[in-house]
Amino acid sequence: MKLDISSLGNAIVDVQFSIEEDFASKLEKMSIPKGSMTLIEAEEQSNLIKLLMAEYGNSKLSCGGAATNSIVAASNFGSKCHFSCRVKNDDLGIFYLEDLEKNNVLHSNKVSESDLSTGKSVIMITPDAERTMCTYLGVSNLLSSDDLDKSAIRDSQYLFLEGYLVASESALEACFEASKVAKASGTKIAISLSAEAIINAFRDQLNSLIKLGCDILFCNESEARVFTQCEDVFEAEKFLREVSSQNFITLGKEGSMIWNGNKTEIIKGFEAKAIDTNGAGDIFAGSVLHKICKGKDLKTAAKFGCYAASKQVEKFGPRLTESEYRKIKEEFS
Repeated sequence: MKLDISSLGNAIVDVQFSIEEDFASKLEKMSIPKGSMTLIEAEEQSNLIKLLMAEYGNSKLSCGGAATNSIVAASNFGSKCHFSCRVKNDDLGIFYLEDLEKNNVLHSNKVSESDLSTGKSVIMITPDAERTMCTYLGVSNLLSSDDLDKSAIRDSQYLFLEGYLVASESALEACFEASKVAKASGTKIAISLSAEAIINAFRDQLNSLIKLGCDILFCNESEARVFTQCEDVFEAEKFLREVSSQNFITLGKEGSMIWNGNKTEIIKGFEAKAIDTNGAGDIFAGSVLHKICKGKDLKTAAKFGCYAASKQVEKFGPRLTESEYRKIKEEFS
């Protein structure tokens, strides 16, 4: 069976809280900048969750992980997708694999025995819709080449890799191996830069992955600036042309900037009443890949991505419901 997209990424269960600005100020004092993604240890995360529960009550649990969110969106829009990850044989791990199946995402993952738990990310949303993330990768940090399904990569139009994986030595090796399989089989490669913190801490690893081959690069405006070390986003976009064949830079509510290999275009964003930006970049990437796999041009794909992202930010959490994905597809077509 021919697949549209195969992917590997961190399997992360999101623990979500709506917080006030004064709590965000407390986070700053804990060296957790508002709007950032910070990798933390299990004990630190546990203490943070206790603080949040004391202040705001119980959290909302949902399956996340950047690449997973993208693949789930593409699947719900009608793409045939496969996902590789690593979870523990615990409640969260079982919850995660069941969620993939519920969203019609094929996988060959098995729960593993480990002293490390399934990955968790504490997502804190302030009233301005900004999200701050504190992630403990857990057993996901042990993702390796053993977790790859090479036949799925060979059978796919695109392999999609999230930049977060370069934070793990074994996961980076898995990305190298997956890219080599993709290149040998004619599967195109799409890579997301993922986060400023990842770029700053693992620049060399990220560059080494991209140099293996990158047909489409996804990033937001700030990631583009940090990665290229250009202050101006237009200068950053010119730099990225040398890095990837085609590029998508999201610009928040302003839309996105695309390089199709010949010219740069700005795709205007859609009006939205944003309450939570968590997952906006993920749904954009999944929507774009879905449209490209269906034979659409980059401009059409970017418009669809911007439209889907405008609907995502109006909801709390990184995912939409099955009916909401279906409505987006119907309204856009």
